[in-house]
Formats: sequence, C-alpha cells, structure tokens
Amino acid sequence: MIAKNSYLTVVGSIAYDDVITSEGAKDNLFGGSATYFSISASNFSNVSIVGTVGKDFRESDINLLKSKNIDTSNIKKNNSGNTFRWKGDYKSNPEEPETIYTSLGVFEEFSPKLNETQLQSSHAFLANISPDIQLELAQSLENKNVLVGLDTMNHWILEKKETLVEVIKKINVIFINKTEASLISENSDIDIAAKYLLEYGPDLCIIKDGKIGSYMYTKDEEMFFCPTYNIDRLVDPTGAGDSFAGGFFGYLSNITNPKKEDFQEAMIYGSTIASFTIEGFGIENLLKVENEKINYRFKKIKSKVNLEQ
Repeated sequence: MIAKNSYLTVVGSIAYDDVITSEGAKDNLFGGSATYFSISASNFSNVSIVGTVGKDFRESDINLLKSKNIDTSNIKKNNSGNTFRWKGDYKSNPEEPETIYTSLGVFEEFSPKLNETQLQSSHAFLANISPDIQLELAQSLENKNVLVGLDTMNHWILEKKETLVEVIKKINVIFINKTEASLISENSDIDIAAKYLLEYGPDLCIIKDGKIGSYMYTKDEEMFFCPTYNIDRLVDPTGAGDSFAGGFFGYLSNITNPKKEDFQEAMIYGSTIASFTIEGFGIENLLKVENEKINYRFKKIKSKVNLEQ
C-alpha cells in the first residue's frame, strides 16, 4: 500500500487487559498503548517498540508483534514481577470506561532508554506514560530532526501538570481528548483549549472527540475536522486513541517535508485504522486489517471532508 521506507519509534505500555462491554467480557487481552500504536502504524511504516513486560508475558505475543515486522529488541523482560494489567467496564459509557483495577507490575519501574537505531528515527511517539519519563525522552530526541508526538491523560494533568507542560514545549504534535484538553486549559471551549496548548510550542494539536471525530489545530489558527467512519457495531473501544495515533504517524512517517494536505490525510488514516480496532475485542480485528479495506474506508471518510479547508 505504502512504501515502508521510514523508521518510527513508540515508547509506551505493554499490557494485559480485562474488558467488559455491552458485547460481553474478555480477559487477558494483549494490549497497552505501545501495542495498539505499533500494530496500527505497521500498516504503513517500520516500527520499533520501547517497553517492559513481566514474568507472565506470553512469548506468543512477542511473536505476534514480530509477525507484523515490528522491532521488539528494546522490549525488556523483568522477571521480578508481572506485566501491567488493567480492567475496565464500558457498559455505562463507551467513551469513559470505569476502571475496576490497575496493577502496574513491572511498569512501575519502567525507565526506558532509546537505543542507537531508535535515536535515528524519523518519527517518535511518546504514549501515555509519566511526564517525567516523557521529558527525559523528549530531551534525548532534541536536535535530531525527529517529529515527536505525545499523548497524556487526566491523571498526569492533575498530578504532574508542570512537568507535562515542559514536555509539550519540546514536541511537535500533541494528541489529547476533549475532556483532557478542557482540564489542562481550564476551558471547555476546544478552540480556546487548542490555542492554549499550541502557545507552548507544538506545531499541531489534535483533539479527539469520541464517535464525533477529531480536530486538528495549527499554529496558524487553522482547524481541520476529520469525522469517524460509521461502523455497524461497536465491540470494544480500548486502544482507539492509540490506533488513531498509530495510523496518523505511520502514514506521515513516509512523507518528507509534509504539507498541510499530508497532515490532513494522516488524520483520515488515523480515523480509518481506529474504526477497525473498535470492531473487535482488543487487537483481534486490528490484526485482520487488509490494505484493500483500509483504502476503502479512507476514501469513504475523505469523501466527507474538504482537504486544505
């Protein structure tokens, strides 16, 4: 579909999830932000993961990543504990799950370092991890001509806002949902929230608004809206945001000196990939995605928007 001539690094969680949705309940699903992102991006780009797993981590899951040509050489196994685990219930609200439990396991001691190959990446994504770690990584990528993306969550905004702001100053693209954008900016108007975030230095602010779609704001105060693809049945929303970011960065990583329309098409690819993720539990449907289906949904979404608007 697209020549994989780029190299993209993601730093984030690798986890086992237990989820409850209106479609049923599933345990021990292979997940985590780095997992969803890397599998999504692998449709477009060469991807390398930085992560940690515990003594309970299944070898079959490493092999699964390798089968998608994802570089797993910087996934460190820590036999002193178990892999990060999370359980969430989406039955009341598909867009805001109730967290039943979180067990960080070895992820609590996660202290990632980029290897020499990863430091040469054209693009890097700092998934939802502690701003302290994100800041260290962002500093290591400074002056290396790397396009850096960032994700975060309410917890870090409330607990480590000052550090998070320092990270935002060093990255190019921030991904954030509508609730988080309102929280960090202290303003419910997403236009104002985006302007607030862009003033810290990023080139782009992407605000996700669930089933409605996503908004991309630029420093020039331009806004591009990308709708979602209308699916027949929502099964499991877990990983949708990371899949969106993976599709966005995976596509973009193949383009040298991207223009406005390239960023807009990256938004559409992000929305396209996320639409497959939520049609199955965990990564099960994401693994089945074929180029023909990606292209079909991409064209459907693209027909609804005006590029370079």
